[in-house]
Amino acid sequence: MIPASHQANDFIQKNAVTSGVINAIINGVIGWLMFRGKETIPLTVDTISAHEKTVFSTGVMTAFMLSLILGTIAFFTFGKKAKDFSVPFPELLNRPFLFFGVRTILFYSLFAFGTVTLFALFLQKFLGTIPVTPLVGAIILGIIAGIASWFINAAVMKAMLRHE
Repeated sequence: MIPASHQANDFIQKNAVTSGVINAIINGVIGWLMFRGKETIPLTVDTISAHEKTVFSTGVMTAFMLSLILGTIAFFTFGKKAKDFSVPFPELLNRPFLFFGVRTILFYSLFAFGTVTLFALFLQKFLGTIPVTPLVGAIILGIIAGIASWFINAAVMKAMLRHE
């Protein structure tokens, strides 16, 4: 595997971090607006069929949906921008959205979904139900969204420069 140029790598890292910070703030505010009317909100609960809103039930879907949306945006914007960079194999940027892009985005989106789900599962298993204030819940939701946004942007852009 030939590494991406420094210019492309810097662009990937800058965009991924910027996306992560912006989405952490936006989703933290959205979390605050969702949770603010409650005295406490649980991080997780012990049953999958519970209809109670938790921080991680919101965070899991946020991570998955953000990954799908931002992965698609990253695929199209990076494909155009990277043509200006000196990349080892520029023909890799011309791969079609169907099936390469969809497969790549779905793979990393499901990875983000599974990672947040497993974290919540282990948190519940070993620590039980932890009630938090709406502010703490909003901060945790923002962190989940920020990490998911950073991850999907970096992963999709790097995947576009790799041979299959």
